[in-house]
Amino acid sequence: MISKTRFSQFFLGFLLFLSPTLVSLVAEPCGTMITSFEKPVVLKTDWLFRKGDNLDWRDESVEESFWVKRSVPDYGISKTENLTGYHWYRCSFYLPDNYTTPVEPIAIQLGRIRDIDEFYLNGTLIDKTGTVLPKLEVDFQKIRIYSLPTHLLKPGLNVMAIRIYAATNLNGLKEAPTIAKERMLREDVFSKELFAMVCGYVFIFMGIYFLVGSIVRGRAGENFFFALFSIFMGIYVLIRTQHRDILFESFTWSYVAELLVLICLPAFFINFMHQYLKLKRNIVLLVYEVFLSVLFIITLFFRNPKTWILVIALFNYALPIAMGLVIYLFIKNGQTNIKKVKFILIGIACLLPTILIDSLSALEIIISMPGTLYLGFLIFLVMISIQLSNDIVKGLENFIEQEKELIQMERVKTGFLINLSSEFKSGMEKIKSAIENITTNQSKSIAKDVVKPSAKKAVKKKSKVANTKQIGDPVKQAEDHISYMSYMVEEAILLRKLEERDYIPFYESFSVSEFVKNCVASVENHLGQHRKNTYIDIKPNDLEIYFPKELLFCILRNLVENAYQYTDPKTDIHIEFFNRDGYHQLIVMDEGMGLSQIEMETIFQKFVRGYRDKKNEIPGAGIGLTLVEASTNFLSGTVSLKSSEGMGAKFTIRIPEKPKK
Repeated sequence: MISKTRFSQFFLGFLLFLSPTLVSLVAEPCGTMITSFEKPVVLKTDWLFRKGDNLDWRDESVEESFWVKRSVPDYGISKTENLTGYHWYRCSFYLPDNYTTPVEPIAIQLGRIRDIDEFYLNGTLIDKTGTVLPKLEVDFQKIRIYSLPTHLLKPGLNVMAIRIYAATNLNGLKEAPTIAKERMLREDVFSKELFAMVCGYVFIFMGIYFLVGSIVRGRAGENFFFALFSIFMGIYVLIRTQHRDILFESFTWSYVAELLVLICLPAFFINFMHQYLKLKRNIVLLVYEVFLSVLFIITLFFRNPKTWILVIALFNYALPIAMGLVIYLFIKNGQTNIKKVKFILIGIACLLPTILIDSLSALEIIISMPGTLYLGFLIFLVMISIQLSNDIVKGLENFIEQEKELIQMERVKTGFLINLSSEFKSGMEKIKSAIENITTNQSKSIAKDVVKPSAKKAVKKKSKVANTKQIGDPVKQAEDHISYMSYMVEEAILLRKLEERDYIPFYESFSVSEFVKNCVASVENHLGQHRKNTYIDIKPNDLEIYFPKELLFCILRNLVENAYQYTDPKTDIHIEFFNRDGYHQLIVMDEGMGLSQIEMETIFQKFVRGYRDKKNEIPGAGIGLTLVEASTNFLSGTVSLKSSEGMGAKFTIRIPEKPKK
């Protein structure tokens, strides 16, 4: 059996992993002697505090009779006095007489401050966040890291003063200020938010995946609302990290956007549950959605912290209604559909505690534990994804069994989803690999700082090149997978339009030679093949045609891509284009393994793919040649194929020169 001591040590370690903010350094009181900045110095006790405002309090020496000593953090709502407005904190430290200027820049981290602050060192303003006049501009989510100018640091006494303006009754310092090397402080902030940023991108990527799935499956409302929930959740998570400053120029608009996204989440999830369980919307849900809509609209016009606290309070007061609706749905329908909702129940069990933590932290009642919060949401979304994925597979299987006459169409959808899932999985693996390589590269770069300058330059150059390759390859592959997924969706949409005869072609004049070269280059870049044995023959060389460029590109790209994918890179590929007897004629010929007579009879059908010994190794939905035939037929043309096993394949496209009327 595990002893209580071992269990408590394990539990404490797990909490420290999930919430880096719990890790504390050795604290020092104000007035301490700092002999070195190699280790972070946390100033926790003996801070001087005073309510009110007087710019003379920034000076190195002040009358301390009316100041009180406090330990930080002392953040929250004061029970004895109203501290809305200005209040000051002062702290001193000493540097030795033999103090020398540090090699690396030194900074102080004050954490997040509610709402506006100015930081002074030895009477000089160092930096500030937000303004009171002429317009109130706050930022209570930014982690304050202010550089300490080395020319202001001096041997002996040094005095820091923090002037804070609180727009609400929430005030004080959320965490004890830390003095350390600026690089270390910023790396620490980045490492604490890295997991959240990765989760945000995963949520968005997952939402896009299910959004595409909802488009392909047609009437899949549960996929659509879950996709919106996942995407909005990812945006919400990213806004709460350093991406806030990247996405928005001002904190005001970023916080308004954060509240708007938050307001939408319950509505998306409840609608997902109604769609998933095939239930009718009740009056309680309609009233709740009207309330959220009104709250959404009025939030657009709120620009100050007091109104934001009101919005959060109203949202949290109504949140039990959303929880009650979800619980009601499970009680009423969960018993009869336990297999259908078992993974969702696991996800909700992980989500509810995180919602409570996030709501309490939004109301400034507790300090949030972001690691726990994002881990809960990650498990929640993964559980629902597993449930929906299982339902997709089971639903498609049942549909195929019950509707045998539509089995060919269902194979197209199944194949597309399977390949999309494969690209999704592969893309996630590439992103994970890229993140691991980036993290490894950062660790190596930090370790290099300790190495003496006398290291050989040649070794450094080789290391840099290696690191660049390690990082670049996975990132490029991930981007390529995402681009390929987008191309698959575009092809499926084009095929649907052609089959339903609602596609409107756009005719334009263009050079055939340049067009073919660009198409071949596009295929080569996507497949990573740059063949020297691809021969292009355009007769005449300066031939220009008036034709739907999009459809011709689709035809040529699929034929060339098949030729590249299903042949050895050493074999020849020939592409010809010429006009004869009033027809545009395109020929794509390869010297690959060819097709059997049976394969040639079915190769243009949906989901049918040739080269059975290689088709499972090559991505695709099996609609490329179907799209070639549909595009050609749409333009009143013909497509023919000549091939035999071991003798390659020759595709010939003949389309009338004159545009269709």
